[in-house]
Amino acid sequence: KVPGVIEGEALKVLAKTGGNPQAQDMTGFGDQWSGDAHLWWTDARPGDRLELALPVEATGRYDISAQLTKARDYGIVQLWLDGKKLGDPIDLYDANVVPLSGVKLGRHDLATGQHKLTLEITGANAKAVPSFMFGLDYVKLVPIK
Repeated sequence: KVPGVIEGEALKVLAKTGGNPQAQDMTGFGDQWSGDAHLWWTDARPGDRLELALPVEATGRYDISAQLTKARDYGIVQLWLDGKKLGDPIDLYDANVVPLSGVKLGRHDLATGQHKLTLEITGANAKAVPSFMFGLDYVKLVPIK
């Protein structure tokens, strides 16, 4: 496990408009996934959203980053935090199953408690098998002093 991260597979699902979120064992793809697993969202289609509870232990300003998964049948996803768009859509296509580490999601002021991390499938790379899958290994909150 990567120390100090919030494991994707441990996040509580608040709502979904389609698809099936579940934990997936990633040991068959190598040892680069924290906790040897990720949150795997399958059977979603463009426009579908998945809302996850993101716990924050202490009020403060944080740099937020994530590690996602890329693969030949993964989609393009837009991330949101508490209804605010986190950058541009992220293309998760790769010919191989690989982690995408260091995905910067910005600097945010967060209060103690539960926040809402929303994932929206926006499409797929032209080279991808159009299955629109998504994998979230972890979210990292780094306090800004």
